[in-house]
Amino acid sequence: MKSLIEGLNPQQREAVVYFDSPLLVLAGAGSGKTRVITYKIAYMVKELRVKPERILAVTFTNKAAKEMKERVERIIGQEAPVFVATFHSFCVRLLRAHAKRLGYSPNFLILDTEDKRRLIREILRDLNLDAERYSPSAIASVISNVKNGLYSEESMSVYYDRIKEILEIYNRRLKESNAFDFDDLLIYGRELLKDPELQRRYSNYFSYVLVDEYQDTNSLQYEIVRALTKEKGNICVVGDEDQCIYTWRGANIENILSFERDFPDARIIKLEKNYRCTKTILDAANAVIKNNRLRKGKVLFTDNPKGEPIRVFTAETETEEAKFVASTIKQLLKKGRSPSDIAVFYRTNSQSRVLEDALRREGISYQIVGGVKFYERKEIKDVIAYLRVALFETDTISLFRILNTPRRGLGTAVERELRLILQNEKNNFKALELLKERLPQKQRRAVSDLIMTLQNIREKLHSLPPYDLVKFIVVATGYEEFLRKEHPEDWESRMENVRELGNTLQEFAERERLTGEELYLEFLNTITLSSDQDELKDEEKVTLMTVHASKGLEFPIVFITGLEEGLFPHARSLDTSEEVEEERRLFYVAVTRAMELLILSRAKKRRVFGSLKDTKESRFLSEIPPHLLKEVKRKKAVKREQQEVTRSAVKGEKRPKIVFHEKFGKGIVRRVEGQGENAKVTAFFANYGEKTIVMKFLKILS
Repeated sequence: MKSLIEGLNPQQREAVVYFDSPLLVLAGAGSGKTRVITYKIAYMVKELRVKPERILAVTFTNKAAKEMKERVERIIGQEAPVFVATFHSFCVRLLRAHAKRLGYSPNFLILDTEDKRRLIREILRDLNLDAERYSPSAIASVISNVKNGLYSEESMSVYYDRIKEILEIYNRRLKESNAFDFDDLLIYGRELLKDPELQRRYSNYFSYVLVDEYQDTNSLQYEIVRALTKEKGNICVVGDEDQCIYTWRGANIENILSFERDFPDARIIKLEKNYRCTKTILDAANAVIKNNRLRKGKVLFTDNPKGEPIRVFTAETETEEAKFVASTIKQLLKKGRSPSDIAVFYRTNSQSRVLEDALRREGISYQIVGGVKFYERKEIKDVIAYLRVALFETDTISLFRILNTPRRGLGTAVERELRLILQNEKNNFKALELLKERLPQKQRRAVSDLIMTLQNIREKLHSLPPYDLVKFIVVATGYEEFLRKEHPEDWESRMENVRELGNTLQEFAERERLTGEELYLEFLNTITLSSDQDELKDEEKVTLMTVHASKGLEFPIVFITGLEEGLFPHARSLDTSEEVEEERRLFYVAVTRAMELLILSRAKKRRVFGSLKDTKESRFLSEIPPHLLKEVKRKKAVKREQQEVTRSAVKGEKRPKIVFHEKFGKGIVRRVEGQGENAKVTAFFANYGEKTIVMKFLKILS
């Protein structure tokens, strides 16, 4: 263990072995903060003989928690039951253990984002409120902001006059369904720790508490941490005020800036040596962030080479900017760079469309972080809904999802009748039995079949392996036939997703060594609390993402696009100096993701509401010293796409326009050579580029 610590730099080593008082580790970008946390945990287990289960390490994503636990176990060379969790998953454990104190059953349901919107839509319909004016997404956001204390109900009622009524009904229906939303997990977790007896029990149980990304904690998370550590001061927080980019969702930069006030006798150790970036990239980052006032102050340095200058490209329009990005990536790939080395960042999701078009035209494969996540795909939500109804007797949201999926002839009239029954009968199974008695013969039989299917799934939860259970749900419900009819163009890929769900469940069961209801409850917790980064796959594809989604990641080559006033910094963030400082921190985060090469771009004109508008260069570009930058020009494209296509020699045979391939999906036909089923078709497939395939392996769509 001693030899391992000697491999750390002096500041990292000091942070690992210090335990005399509360500790704040100010860790600059790329300075090895995860290394400090994992070695500190390993040091406690190996050297100080602290029981692993008495150590609590809290972070913000499932991915980070999993990696942290694995790294600790690699360092100490054995399995260690250290409690590594996200704030939300820690609160789930707390609530499962003490739900009865709050009037809930331990077998509660957690609503994800879509469930929340679906419930709000139901409430708006029951109140006869216009979904155009009362957008379910906007109402969901308002409810979250009110619960997190960012706004009061009174201030929100200026925009939504019935928000108080909607919120009351929303909370009541959650309670009736024995359900919590994301925000409730933290609210009720904090509530439990306000109980003096519980607070003493847990603060005494944990010998030491470590918090990663402390700058991102909100007021609820701060109170949870204080409750667990305030008496003993057994706390180490690691963070970087220069990377606080989530104040819009409740993160409070004051938590890290005021650490010494909140925890008297606190020690501060700064990690300023950067291991990630070239000197040029780091000098640019330091020059930009020093313009911020709200910071403790640190200057990062590195032993890495100077590296290439930062490239800057100014395009006439956003279309030309996207073409520049795509053509530059193509050149990099030709020089031997891997697609997974490259990331393209943008400030808002809407910017991705023109970039995607340009990448597709160049035949460059890409993945989008923060797009439609695996567990949010319709077919996955459908199968999981069957699982949830089998597990949770009060989950009406999932019940209405599966009521007529696959189609059973149970339309809106039946749905209305079921809603009336559920006002008095809260058990889904009993409600379905009552519904059955009120329906004509054909629909009664359909409801009977549904009840039987759900009861069978309930029984199979305990007797079938997870993969086989998913297979059983598909067969018992006729789901594959349903997909064939409803989604003929891509039913096979949707079924592949369902099979992948079975594989994922099987792996989860083997990894966590769980079975039966406990397995499925834990699995549902995990996927409901997943983040965008949890969806990031280690694939040979270029990665597209918002700057917010990039935090905590690194790439050898990074493009930052749309560097214009009003876009980055964003127009909504120009009212106060604090908002501008947050945008600058966001730019700092983007810059420090790049390891070797950083490419910045902007457009002189950008389309806004259908018209091209002049733009102004982002202030962040002017904050980078000119000697670190290199202006680049885009060469005019000279190649012309082949216009003529070789048509089939067979008279009267139509040339296909759109084809479908089992692996590549839909493709737009560019050329057809030859005739009949052995003709060679060259088609363009999104995400795969141009492919030449023999006709007999393709399905002609038009």
